[in-house]
Amino acid sequence: MKLTYGSVCSGIEAASVAWESLNMKPEWFSEIEPFPCAVLNHHWPEVKNLGDMTAISDKLKASEVTAPDVLVGGTPCQAFSVAGLRGGLSDERGQLTLSFVELADCIDEIREKDGKEPAIIVWENVPGVLSSKDNAFGCFLAGLAGESEELKPAGGKWSNAGYVSGPQRTIAWRILDAQYFGVPQRRRRVFVVATARKDASVSEILFEQESLSGSIKSSGEEKKTVAALTANGVGATGADDNQALAGHLIVSPLDTQCGYEKHSMQSVALGHIIAFNPQAGGKTSATLGANSHTVSCIQASQQPAILLAGNIIGRKPENGGNQTGYSETDISYTLTKIDVPGVSFNNVVRRLTPIECERLQGFPDNHTKVPFKDKSIDDCPDGHRYRALGNSMAVPVMRWVGERICSAIAKLVPQIKYVQQLNALKAKSAHNLKEIGDQWRTPEDIYWGINSLFGPFTIDLFTDGNNSKCPHFYTAEDNALTQDWSEKLKEIDGAAFGNPPYSRSSYHEKQAVTGVGHIMAHASAMREKGGRYVFLLKVATSESWWPEEADHVCFIRGRIGFDVPKWFNPADEKQKPTGAFFAGAIVVFDKAWKGDKTGYVQREELERTGKLFIEQAQWLAKKMGDAA
Repeated sequence: MKLTYGSVCSGIEAASVAWESLNMKPEWFSEIEPFPCAVLNHHWPEVKNLGDMTAISDKLKASEVTAPDVLVGGTPCQAFSVAGLRGGLSDERGQLTLSFVELADCIDEIREKDGKEPAIIVWENVPGVLSSKDNAFGCFLAGLAGESEELKPAGGKWSNAGYVSGPQRTIAWRILDAQYFGVPQRRRRVFVVATARKDASVSEILFEQESLSGSIKSSGEEKKTVAALTANGVGATGADDNQALAGHLIVSPLDTQCGYEKHSMQSVALGHIIAFNPQAGGKTSATLGANSHTVSCIQASQQPAILLAGNIIGRKPENGGNQTGYSETDISYTLTKIDVPGVSFNNVVRRLTPIECERLQGFPDNHTKVPFKDKSIDDCPDGHRYRALGNSMAVPVMRWVGERICSAIAKLVPQIKYVQQLNALKAKSAHNLKEIGDQWRTPEDIYWGINSLFGPFTIDLFTDGNNSKCPHFYTAEDNALTQDWSEKLKEIDGAAFGNPPYSRSSYHEKQAVTGVGHIMAHASAMREKGGRYVFLLKVATSESWWPEEADHVCFIRGRIGFDVPKWFNPADEKQKPTGAFFAGAIVVFDKAWKGDKTGYVQREELERTGKLFIEQAQWLAKKMGDAA
């Protein structure tokens, strides 16, 4: 099942970078800061940025946007940290936290009307939220749980992990430290997972339990290099309670309390609490570079910085280095993917580059290097990049959270037999042509030729997740025959394309999964709701499923062939497509169609036009790549 999500206080979208590989899809973003908005538009131009998060509920009620499976966000953390002097709910930024709760409630109301399960809520903040004087965290928990009064911690301060079961939702929270998820940075953040679903356990998502006593299992391996990256050393105000001075790369030995602390599960007024005390496991991080040297950190007013003391030097040229501690691209060797010490000498301070900060957060290189206002991508201001990265979530931590959510939901979804068989086929190490069945791909030039005539196509109705022709798509797990194509097109605009599976009709719990007849019937129903639906079909006018009711049928002069799937690995040399070609037609469902009922197009014309479109796209991609 492909999960969708809506993101608020999106920033530069650590969630989307983390969850793309999990086949999770963003329905919308919500960000108002100009530079993060530029980053979002650069990387995800097809995803709507709704701007002010307080206005999203009205858009949901007006059916202007979709209520997603997951709501994720980190309301501005400064309102709860030392940097904001713990302004909490008296600060308008703290009020956004309550708006977050209202949005979660609205999403669940919409989903209930649509016959869907409630959403899963993911929220991130700094540890200071657990001890703000106005008990902001207790108010937040009460809002999510459905309580009318704030919840209060038993000992005056909320513990680092806990679980609450309320009348509206169950909630789990836990401090996670980025250093144990694959990045050289000590970044402790509170993560909250909540849901009103009765079949999903938030504790199973957020806690790794080794026994019935509920011991949390530590995630990640011991790291040798540890840093702290915050927004405060890069242009923001004040200090952060991140166990490190603002804007410093912390590279000194750590004590055993810097990783997974000994969590004592909080007992709160609602009562439904699980208590456990995991052990930290005595994790200790080594210094940056050689273990025998000391490394210090100093104040960096505008950028993170490293001070490397004493007689520490970089690897000598004869040993593969350049004796500076930097690569030829000015990236510290500790933050490259090669085994070379990242040190300098003579107490020289070297500021971290934007790319190094991106790597500290787990982002791809130059993720934040984008065109901004009147500046080209090459002139992207570093100050904005540092600040955006300092305010972001850590990508590897978000990936872990996403994996846990996907795993928990996958257990709840009854596996469709057709999907099971397809996944088993794709997982094989070698294939025969006869096994491809209904998984043949539309040739690229043919597709783009059709797109030029009847598009622009924005959603591919039938894909295996790897062969998608459009930015939006449905896989077998999604079962396109259960989806409202018309509503989707109202949201994303454009038209829908489909090369339907030609296997016999199959069902799951009496719901059709495949079968061209069922597909044509669903297309006809979607036509009545509005939108254009274009299919590449084999000509079979004598078959009962042939769509006589279609608004337009364009017969292709010249037989067409199809390509093998991307996952196809031939078992031997004989497993190559033969010259078996088929008569094809382009079938259009669109009640706004004003043209002829039938028409003709030469296959060569489709191929020629398609190739021109591909060449133009390649030229544009190269142009943009050169500019970057």
